Amino acid sequence: MPFQALLGPGPDGESFLIESYDIAYTPSATVWAELSRHDGGSSGQGLLAMAPLPDALSHSAAEVRATSQTDAAAELVIGTRATEGVFNRLAPRHKVIHLATLGVLNKRNPLFSYIQLNRDELTDGRLEVHEVFGLRLNADLVVLSACQTGLGSGLRHDVPPGDDWVGLVRAFLYAGTRSVVATLWPVDDRATAMLMERFYAGIASARSKARSLADAQRAMLSQPAYANPFYWAAFQLTGQVE
Repeated sequence: MPFQALLGPGPDGESFLIESYDIAYTPSATVWAELSRHDGGSSGQGLLAMAPLPDALSHSAAEVRATSQTDAAAELVIGTRATEGVFNRLAPRHKVIHLATLGVLNKRNPLFSYIQLNRDELTDGRLEVHEVFGLRLNADLVVLSACQTGLGSGLRHDVPPGDDWVGLVRAFLYAGTRSVVATLWPVDDRATAMLMERFYAGIASARSKARSLADAQRAMLSQPAYANPFYWAAFQLTGQVE
């Protein structure tokens, strides 16, 4: 459930919670405490932005280009060059990682939920949860700008219903990322590009990650064409808020 889309009393009647609060999540108190111990900043440098499927997701290339405008050290990888092998090679040295692509949730075996990249001679192009657990990242922020990347599954007997420890978010936190932005449902390609441009503008202005995401969601809410929570409420920040 996206808390940002919950309704509460406001000065002019009911309003969305995001209109009054900056909202972030944590999988558990233990994870929150562990992340708080690593407040010295990331050892990674610059932004890595990948859009492996610009033909299928027509706004994804523009999205990653927009994210890079505020970072002179940004590294963009678009189209067929955006392979899983390239990600594995480049990701550990970057401070921010942005993946604008497709996400697939495997309800029966959530360790095999994945982010879609392109294949190469050594990889199949599916960045799966169990593979992320094996990475060692130095990122302050990972943005999974894809469908249902914030979900886990509880269908197997060893995964309690509602527990996301086998999801992509927990996997990236385990791999060393301090914060993850992920989604709760299939998202609109164009609206996502607009929201992300505003989110990174907030980051560039030295606002916190939580405030930057909340401001981007408020900006979408103010536009009649995108005011429905479908367009903005799927995105949630998990981990450190600053």
